[in-house]
Order: sequence, then structure tokens, then C-alpha cells
Amino acid sequence: MKEIINILLVSCVPAFFTGIITYLTAVRNAKTKINSLVEKNKHEIEKLMRQHEVDIESLKEKHQLETEKSNQEHKHKMEILELEHRNEMESKEKEQSNAAMYGVMTDMLKEPEKLVGLMELVNNPIFK
Repeated sequence: MKEIINILLVSCVPAFFTGIITYLTAVRNAKTKINSLVEKNKHEIEKLMRQHEVDIESLKEKHQLETEKSNQEHKHKMEILELEHRNEMESKEKEQSNAAMYGVMTDMLKEPEKLVGLMELVNNPIFK
């Protein structure tokens, strides 16, 4: 019986130690591979984050330029509208002034005594 146990021990003990050593080696290799993958992914993630930040900055600058362009366009439109309004007002004032002058001249030509009255006003020292 002792002999059988000795034979079993002689054959099982080396196999047991070989199995443990193989297991430990496999665990160490797996940890090494996992760490290298984690490091590789970490670098890729950092690279993507940097690219993302660059993209965000680019979009911010693009948005700012579009906003400035839009503001300039709005400003120019407002200036154009203001000039058009001013020109329209001046045109209407000229039309009204011309209509008033035409009315006065028509009245003077129809009634010459009003022309005499106007000439007296021109010669009045108050208006000089």
C-alpha cells in the first residue's frame, strides 16, 4: 500500500507543481495583456478626447464667425433701411414743399394783388 502511495506521489506531485506553475504563468501573461490593452485603450481614448476638444473649439469658432457675419448683415440691413427711410422722408418733404410753392405761385398768378402783398413783406424791415 505504501508502495502504491509512493508511486502516486511520485507521479502526481510533479504534475501538480507543473500545473500550478502553468496556471501562474497563464495568469501573469493574461494580466500583462490586459494591462497592455488598458494602456492602449487609454491612449486611444485620450487621443479621441483631444480630437473632440479640437473639434469643439473649431465649432465654437465657426459659430462665432457665423454670429458675427449675421450681426454684420443685420447691421447693414438696418443702415440700408434707415437710408431708404431718410431718402423717402426727404422726397416727401420736397414733394410737399414743391406742392406748397406751386400752390403759392398759382395763387399769385391768378391774383396779382397777393404778389404785391408779398413784395411788401419782403421789403418789411422786420424780415431783414
